[in-house]
Amino acid sequence: MKFSFAVLGQEAQSESWRFLELPASWVLAMIILPLAFGIAYLAYRREPVSPGIRATLITLRSLSFLALLLVLFRPVRVESRENVEPAGVLLLVDDSASMKRKDSYNSDPELRRSMVDFAGQAPDQSSRSELAARFLEGPFLKDLEAKGYLTQQFRFSEALSPITGPDSLTANGRSTHLGSALSSALAGQRNRHITDVVVLSDGRFTGGIDPLEAGQAARAAGVEVHTLLIGDPTPEINLTLEMLDVPTGVLQGDEISLPVRITALGMDDAESEVLLEELGPEGSGLQPRAVDRQDVQLDGSSTRVVMVAPSAGVVPDAPVRRFRVSLSPLEKESVLDDNSVEVSIPVTSANLRVLYVEGFPRYEYRFLRELLRSGDERIQAQIFLMSATPDFPQDSSPGMASLDRIPTDRKELLDNYDVIILGDLDPYRISADPARGEEFVASLREFLEKGGGLCVIAGEYENPRAVAGTEFASLLPVLLDTTGSHTPNQDTEVAKNPVLSTPDAPHEILRLHPDLATNQALWESPEGLPGFLWFSPTLGAKPGSQVLLSHPKLTVGPNREQAPILVAGYYPSGRTLFLGMESTWRWRKRFQNRYHHRFWLNSLRWLALGRLRSADRKHRIDSLEPSYRLDDTIVVEARILDDDYQPSELPTLEVQWQAPGKQPEAVEVQAIEGDAGRYRLRRNVERVGTYQVWIEQDGTRIASTEFEVMLPSQETRDPSPDPATMTALAQISGGQALSITAGSTLLEAFPGDQERRLPVASELTDIWDRFATLLAALFLFTLEWILRKRYELI
Repeated sequence: MKFSFAVLGQEAQSESWRFLELPASWVLAMIILPLAFGIAYLAYRREPVSPGIRATLITLRSLSFLALLLVLFRPVRVESRENVEPAGVLLLVDDSASMKRKDSYNSDPELRRSMVDFAGQAPDQSSRSELAARFLEGPFLKDLEAKGYLTQQFRFSEALSPITGPDSLTANGRSTHLGSALSSALAGQRNRHITDVVVLSDGRFTGGIDPLEAGQAARAAGVEVHTLLIGDPTPEINLTLEMLDVPTGVLQGDEISLPVRITALGMDDAESEVLLEELGPEGSGLQPRAVDRQDVQLDGSSTRVVMVAPSAGVVPDAPVRRFRVSLSPLEKESVLDDNSVEVSIPVTSANLRVLYVEGFPRYEYRFLRELLRSGDERIQAQIFLMSATPDFPQDSSPGMASLDRIPTDRKELLDNYDVIILGDLDPYRISADPARGEEFVASLREFLEKGGGLCVIAGEYENPRAVAGTEFASLLPVLLDTTGSHTPNQDTEVAKNPVLSTPDAPHEILRLHPDLATNQALWESPEGLPGFLWFSPTLGAKPGSQVLLSHPKLTVGPNREQAPILVAGYYPSGRTLFLGMESTWRWRKRFQNRYHHRFWLNSLRWLALGRLRSADRKHRIDSLEPSYRLDDTIVVEARILDDDYQPSELPTLEVQWQAPGKQPEAVEVQAIEGDAGRYRLRRNVERVGTYQVWIEQDGTRIASTEFEVMLPSQETRDPSPDPATMTALAQISGGQALSITAGSTLLEAFPGDQERRLPVASELTDIWDRFATLLAALFLFTLEWILRKRYELI
């Protein structure tokens, strides 16, 4: 029996008494007490006294027996100390990217009114993450603590982490592992007294343990899981626009292809319009200009559309062209922030400088020479035909000097050219002096390392057969046969059309027509571009290279892959292109110069972009990826050369960093240890949009890059709430499933006084072994003896 209690901090003291030798209650009630009363009754049954005196004496004798029995039962006083552990409540807050969504709640007027009261403004003005933060700042936690509960707050996406401050919620997580977060939270509190878990989420889990399995485990541990749904539970109708490929840079006057993917959610059949607008420079005040539009039929899946911007921009000679691709909203679509994407593409106005060296005056040379001489005013070319006589005037673009020899010096190549084209020749035999051939190959290697472009047009005589197994072969994106035993028989009388490796997403070199089906037919159909008669066989593409065109029938290598015809590669900062046929001139027979010129201009621009990204060709800065997810680490690298084209020795580099909607800021970038001339910047960001990073010299931007930061695809694929999962999780664990506005209702599920008490120590003190106990017994015996004397009962 406990009769006093005091709490000292988290430790409690209590006092009680009990009988250590007390028999079972039925023995006490049915045997001992009746026996004691019976003996007392028998002792006074025949005594000559009045009934009142007899009853008194029987009572005194019974009490004496009971006093003796109490001593035999050993009464003790118990002083106990115990730890009092308050009940714990865990709050798990969804911090995935879907929590950036803003819901309108237009489908349920009553729910919308409650959200307005909760948020203090229109609900579509607050993201789900901001609503969760508002709940944490509200009275719910204080009311829980007032009831004696100890609360802990965590955020989760693909992992669980504590909420350490008001800025902890970022809504940047790439996925939602709801079940895993619940299991991890309980596992981390295994030795603590946790009674409840409150989950604030939209319920859309995209990975990890099944939430219902975690809910069953929580119930087995005696923990109730309550869920508060954030987001409009009405099935969402939504269109999502995603940019698939953004060119890292273009030349002045280029057409720009922008492929996008449209994902339809909550509908089986609908129509929308895709609009491509070109925007003026930031702050210019120019109105957007529509440059392309397409109607698309949506069927509940993803649709790919390629938008094309014309060569002429809104502002002539602008260093950057800005575009916005947008979707017309559907009738019941409420979330529109993912219906448009803006991109900025750097434009290089520098002329493209080309050196073309050919061994023999074959047809491929004749028509490519015409293009380089006068096909495009932005191309400055010098052409050298090795088989020509000494008095032959070598060709060049207007205003360019004719060559009297092939330049072989590294600085001469780096100073004067962006792209070098080598035809059917042996690069080691460009001169009667073998040393000049060796110098030329060594200079080509450095030319590529410094970002230059190299194109090799295969021929039947020298190249690439003569260079197999040489140092020059290491520059090519294909593997060459050094034995000559892998040469297939070719039918050079029948034209064959190559096959596109990726017809749904052709490389920019192969984009001859904006319509994908038409473009594929141009390449692969006999009614399209005239096919090739001969091709140069190789052993296949090198690892890391990209096969653009393949032979329609012949295969190579152990995996029997289709023989490559056109292969693009990188070495390492420069770009390489291997063309295994010599028949692009045949395309003019059916289409005049239209596709012949477009193919070669595309090729030259792609090859040159490694150097043309910087205004002075000595400074280059690149994002390692054209786009990042919101929780990725951004990596930007710069390459700086000195006046002699040697790697810079400076320990740091200052670049300008501009986030979307922000002013530029100067950032210091550290040199990569052990890699002279290269600098690397790593940074995490907190908002989506287009970022720009550039290098300035004397206030002029000389090299720049940009990248897009997007929401994680798992979170954008279906951002609608999942109330069914939230309800099932609460029910399976014995909790309640409510809206985030129902905090007061949820508070009623916490009765309070749920602390857990753990014994620390106890002390026993015998009660009978005291002077007071002896006096009480003597009193009973003496009183009975006096009465017996009084009534002469001896």
